[in-house]
Amino acid sequence: MEQVADLRDGESVATGTVRTRYLRSSFQARRLTRNFLATLSPPPSCEAAETVLLVVSELVTNALRHGDGVRDFRLSIGHGTVTVEVADSSSVLPRDRSPQDFTEGEDGGFGWPIVCHLARDVTIRAHPETGKTVCADIPLQRCVSAAAPD
Repeated sequence: MEQVADLRDGESVATGTVRTRYLRSSFQARRLTRNFLATLSPPPSCEAAETVLLVVSELVTNALRHGDGVRDFRLSIGHGTVTVEVADSSSVLPRDRSPQDFTEGEDGGFGWPIVCHLARDVTIRAHPETGKTVCADIPLQRCVSAAAPD
C-alpha cells in the first residue's frame, strides 16, 4: 500500500506522486509542480521542467476557465515522463481551433494545441455525470554532466 502524507490545503505526496483536490489557481499548481520537480533525482533538465510547468499551467487554466474548477490534480513520475492529470466537472472536451475561428476581442484558445504539441501523449478520460480527466505525459530529459570530454 502506498504511504501518503497529508499536507496543508488538502495536498498529499507519496513517492513519485503529488495530488490535491483543492487547486484554486494556476499559480498554486505551478508551486506544487516546482516542489514536486525539485524532489526528483536526478533532476529534470531546465527545458523539461519548464515544459512540465507550461503544460500544468495550461491544463489547470483550462479547467478553471472552462470546466467549473479543478476536481483533482495529480503529478506522477514514471518511465522517463511526468504525467500531469487534471480533472474538472465539465463533459465538454477540449478542441483545436484555427486562427480563422477567432473573432476580434476574443482571447484564449491556444493552450490546447500547445499541450498537444509538448506532450508525448495526451488522453482524455470521460467520467459520466462527473466530467473528465485530461492526462498529459511529458518526457524528461535528464541533466547531463557539464564535464568536458577528454
